[in-house]
Amino acid sequence: MEALGVEAVFGIPGGANLPFYDALVDSDIRSYLMRHEQQATHAAEGYARVKKRPGIASGTSGPGATNLITGIVNAAMDSAPLVAITGQVTRPFMGTDAFQESDIVGMVLPHVKYATTVLRSERLSQEFVNAYFCASSPRAGPVLIDVPRDVLQEEVGEELKLEPEPGFVRTLSEPSGEAVMRALELIERSRKPLILVGGGVWYSNATNEVLELSERISAPIVTTTPGKTSVPEDHPNVLGVVGMHGRVEANLAVVEADLVIAIGTRLSDRAIGPAKEFRKAKSLIHIDIDLSENAKVVKPDVFIHSDCRIAVEALLRGVKTLRSDFDPDWVRRLKEVGAVYDEYMLSQDDSGSLSSWKIVKLLRDEAPRSAIVTTGVGQHQMWAQLFYKVFEPGTFITSAGLGTMGFGLPAAFGAKVAAPNRVVLNLDGDGSFLMTCQTLANVAENDVPVITVIFDNRSLGMVRQWQDLFYRRRYKDVDFTDLTNLVKLSEAFGVEAHFVQDYSDLRAHVRRAIRSDQAIVLDVPVNRDERVFPMVPPGRPLEETIYPPGFSPKPMLDLKGSPAR
Repeated sequence: MEALGVEAVFGIPGGANLPFYDALVDSDIRSYLMRHEQQATHAAEGYARVKKRPGIASGTSGPGATNLITGIVNAAMDSAPLVAITGQVTRPFMGTDAFQESDIVGMVLPHVKYATTVLRSERLSQEFVNAYFCASSPRAGPVLIDVPRDVLQEEVGEELKLEPEPGFVRTLSEPSGEAVMRALELIERSRKPLILVGGGVWYSNATNEVLELSERISAPIVTTTPGKTSVPEDHPNVLGVVGMHGRVEANLAVVEADLVIAIGTRLSDRAIGPAKEFRKAKSLIHIDIDLSENAKVVKPDVFIHSDCRIAVEALLRGVKTLRSDFDPDWVRRLKEVGAVYDEYMLSQDDSGSLSSWKIVKLLRDEAPRSAIVTTGVGQHQMWAQLFYKVFEPGTFITSAGLGTMGFGLPAAFGAKVAAPNRVVLNLDGDGSFLMTCQTLANVAENDVPVITVIFDNRSLGMVRQWQDLFYRRRYKDVDFTDLTNLVKLSEAFGVEAHFVQDYSDLRAHVRRAIRSDQAIVLDVPVNRDERVFPMVPPGRPLEETIYPPGFSPKPMLDLKGSPAR
């Protein structure tokens, strides 16, 4: 582990993995005692997303191992490199339902790139090397090594090889020349090409190439939720996140496009809606490192099986000779629609309470460009993707594919461990915060200053919104009482906390925390009846977007799709 550059392990020791922790005592690797194994995996993922190399999480056998599963699946859904190391009962007791025995390998196999139980001590170091390289090999994802306690206690010898065995690293091949030519033909025939960016663009270091392609063919860029971190949102061609809670202009762009170039994305239902509706009247070029994504959700006209950066570079060489007959006003018109939406939302009366979108806008204004932001899951997460602009790629970390409540705080802790000199800001909901608030103990004990802002509506806001819109306001088990004092709870863990009631107070606390690089929790009350719009009803196409009450982009468009004058 030291030879491969491992710096940190997030986990909890127990009987079966104690020999591993005993070895850490004499190592240069820092271990962080988390308060729950799920938090260990989220912290390891936050670390991995910043470092772009595997994070390490560890748990003992039985419940220690099973508690890791949610974080392992989360990493799988968002293609984050993670190595989980679990202890196991001794070999003679395996298969006997021994104390704290569980078949963790069998449980995680559908969700990992590789999982194995190491039964021979001389294989242990090689299996770690295999797993470490496999986790970060394209497409990145989680792996698991399960080790019986007696294997950990045996001598492993002096031989050390830092190269993985065959099959554990995928080589990056050149894209098919025929596929590239067919893609260029589709681009040349299009008038409104659109680039849809996923998280693969970030992991393949393809940001600059994608921006250049966008400029060459006058194509707006929209992103999936994982792809939000892939491109700077202050670039004139970037419109923002698309999908169920996507930006108005981004969803309109997908509807109006005659060609979509999807890069490094699995085209999930949350981003594009029903596949059949998405494909209406448009062509599709799909670029992905994972061949299994070809036609998994949507059958493309052209699939380019390649690393994103290599594929886009090939397209760039070809577009130099293309004619330029793209709609010159399309991006400008879409940006105008987005600006009107922002103006409308920011002009809304707070009615005596703070508005989530204004809170997010304030935080974006105060945070440095390089600040790393994590989120929990819920309404606050959607407001963040709508109003928190990414200026530097790799600075927005959220649970997108699995939608894991409680992800934000431990992920922020891991991110701050990975980048101690950068501001790390966790935007959380009260429901998400209460699921993993114990991570504050790690923040305090290890002096890892994370700023946490809780959007406190005393409810499971997103679930409440669905009950409001789709279940005739039959609210059930979504509202919290005011009995839990989040400020005192945070202070009990050793972290300064404040109840914030106005924007100026929030701004002052955030500025001070950033200036002094200190941990702080800010409990900010928001209206329980607040709803996140735009919203596309589940299972419906992007054309059926529900807009905020009193707002519609239609008056801004004439019959030809140009701005109304």
